Amino acid sequence: MLSRRQLLHKESSSLWNYTLSPGWTEKEVQILNLALMKFGIGRWRKILNSNCLPGKSIGQIYMQTQRLLGQQSLGEFMGLSVDMQSVYLANMGKKNVFRKNNSIINTGNNMTQDDRVKRIAENKRLYGVSPQFIQSIKLPRYHVQSNNSYLSLEEIMDGKFTTIERINHIQTLKSDIQRKIVKIQTGEIEETFEEDIDIPDYTSKKKNRHSYDDGYESSPMTSS
Repeated sequence: MLSRRQLLHKESSSLWNYTLSPGWTEKEVQILNLALMKFGIGRWRKILNSNCLPGKSIGQIYMQTQRLLGQQSLGEFMGLSVDMQSVYLANMGKKNVFRKNNSIINTGNNMTQDDRVKRIAENKRLYGVSPQFIQSIKLPRYHVQSNNSYLSLEEIMDGKFTTIERINHIQTLKSDIQRKIVKIQTGEIEETFEEDIDIPDYTSKKKNRHSYDDGYESSPMTSS
């Protein structure tokens, strides 16, 4: 059973050495991990609507989820609330695979629909978290900060980014500008994340621990 402490990313001696996508902080990734367990992988719109990660786009959330799981393809986890760290560590133990940013890259044929259904069921059995745990998750409130720094448009266009990363940076910059306009209009000065992120006790290793919703939103990228 994973302890509360082990779920805090990169605190103490955790082996969860995921990589950060451009524009992400450690605290934001902690929140994303909780949101993915609460709503399920592929529930991108629910995560956005919860306002726990304002300024993040679906593309940014998708890319950081890949890095949390340690694999490029998310199809076999769609709709699942899973122990993200256990999936990552299992992927890190796999041999003879190709990786980028510590994530396994697809090199074979895409999964068939039947294969996907079987994989989802197996991942639910292996990594699913309990409904009680999901219910206990409380996402932190987010407050607009006045001291955030973002890449300028010139830095985005001149930097060595992929097309997807460049689009995500521009979307983040756009969201920040819109928030600052609201701040000027409302007279807000400074608000921050709450200091602590409440992570409930973890009880995912019992056989009846799973929670799975058959429906999910399609990913913003093509994946098997």
